[in-house]
Amino acid sequence: MNLKRFKAIALAIFVLTLILALAGTCTAASVEIRGIPLDTGSTDSQNISWDFRTFPAFAFNANKYSNYVSGVGEHLYFEDKGNSPALGKDNPSASTIDEGELFYTTKQFPSKYKVFSEEENVTKLSFFYMMHLFGKPYCTIDNDATHLAKMLYQQGASDKKTLKAGETWDIAGGYSLTLNGIDVNGNKCYFSLYKNGKELDTAVISTDNTIDDRIFTADAEFGDNASHIYFVTFVDSVFASADTDFAVFKYTWLIDKDNPLSIESGDEFGNFEVDQALENLIVMSNSDAITINVDADSKTNITDEWYFKTSDEGKGSNGGYVIYPAKTVILADQSPATATETATGTAEIDTSSPASSNVQVQEDNSTQTKAITENSSGNSGEVYGTSSEAPTEAETPASASSEAAASSGFGGFLAFISLVSIVYCFKRSQI
Repeated sequence: MNLKRFKAIALAIFVLTLILALAGTCTAASVEIRGIPLDTGSTDSQNISWDFRTFPAFAFNANKYSNYVSGVGEHLYFEDKGNSPALGKDNPSASTIDEGELFYTTKQFPSKYKVFSEEENVTKLSFFYMMHLFGKPYCTIDNDATHLAKMLYQQGASDKKTLKAGETWDIAGGYSLTLNGIDVNGNKCYFSLYKNGKELDTAVISTDNTIDDRIFTADAEFGDNASHIYFVTFVDSVFASADTDFAVFKYTWLIDKDNPLSIESGDEFGNFEVDQALENLIVMSNSDAITINVDADSKTNITDEWYFKTSDEGKGSNGGYVIYPAKTVILADQSPATATETATGTAEIDTSSPASSNVQVQEDNSTQTKAITENSSGNSGEVYGTSSEAPTEAETPASASSEAAASSGFGGFLAFISLVSIVYCFKRSQI
């Protein structure tokens, strides 16, 4: 091989492995999820607006529900009331949002139970309605956006959970499923559903029956004091032998029946107050004037979790500034592929599979009092929204994609080997 070409290849390998090594040693302690920046010197006031396409903290699937894009999902926007100079290019340096000028709206949308979408001849279940409230997934109770229950867990279409006889599956939110036993013929299983150790329901399911008969649902009175389904699972298969008995569960779906959230006009969420609480739409606006701090990298809180960040006054065009909404997410100290929502209400992120629908939400019970937890001493990453991209799975809360790379030391080893190879090549060239 030509020596110059060999040296070039070795150099390229070294650079690539060095980048991988450096990436492997940088673990983000927090991620700032950012909306698309807008320049107040060139943006009309009526275009100061962000939705799921431009702010990743919002959750909505534009591809799956393209027919419902208009007005569906979450929306944050400015609407001038004519009191103070309006934000935007007519008043580039204006930085005051008067009471009732910053709006947040969210609307419910239909979602299929996984067992209904993946199995044939299902008549027992079909659709339920979801709504995201400040980026977090809820099920609307009886399709009413004013009565909500948190989505605690939803298995993806290809996910399976295998339980041996006597084994317990800790699902989420204190709920667990125990496989009590398999009958001797291997076609029936007996299991129980628990909440914090208290038995809620039991079932005997036979895989010889129809698809509907293999679906187990648990219901209770909650929300509007009527009976509603809060748990669904499907027995895919059972197996019994002299050594091992087990059952396979799929399409499991769980909401929190014990902490329903009711929304009424006048309720407050951070700096927002509910103006309209309708069956299919929630409208809020700021209850107090907001003065935006336009100093570089400053924060102006708009809810307990969200805030505006800006450039510096005059850094935009025509003497304006750049502004965007943002949210800080703390990455849990666990595997690099998953960041789970902490008790402070930060969003769950699963970077191992952006399209995953296996949802588990862990957060404070009080939506109104959630607070942003920041790690000012740690490294932070940044996630921006784009107008051409949207979340790929409606059932996934979370609201944005990010990555935290764990250091393994292997990349550094490759970089060292590559460096040795380059030194060797250069020495060869001097012989």
